[in-house]
Amino acid sequence: MFGIGLPEFILILALALIVVGPEKLPDLAKTLAKQLMELKKTANALQDSLKEELKEAERASEESEQLKDGKVAALPEGEKDEAGEMEDGHPVIDVEAHTAEDVYREAVKAAAPEAEEPSEQAEKKS
Repeated sequence: MFGIGLPEFILILALALIVVGPEKLPDLAKTLAKQLMELKKTANALQDSLKEELKEAERASEESEQLKDGKVAALPEGEKDEAGEMEDGHPVIDVEAHTAEDVYREAVKAAAPEAEEPSEQAEKKS
């Protein structure tokens, strides 16, 4: 325990008893124990967080290696209905055939089909 032997530990306890006093020593011991437990919980949480970040970094590096080697599999195709929508009702946007702006506009339209263009709203108000 920190390289402290039994004689040193007894000396530290005796000094604590003299300095703090017998009435407040149990309260001090409880407070110290609570602080040590909180420190241990924080250290364990930090260790878990670092392990998770390390796993994510390893996954990202593996994915980048696979991209370089061309070993990444394509995403599975979903089932489409006659209207070109997925089974869950979301429209399918072909991102490879359009520019980024076109894909963005289609996504916005799909997310808010009831939203009208600003010019149409201005015409209705006047």
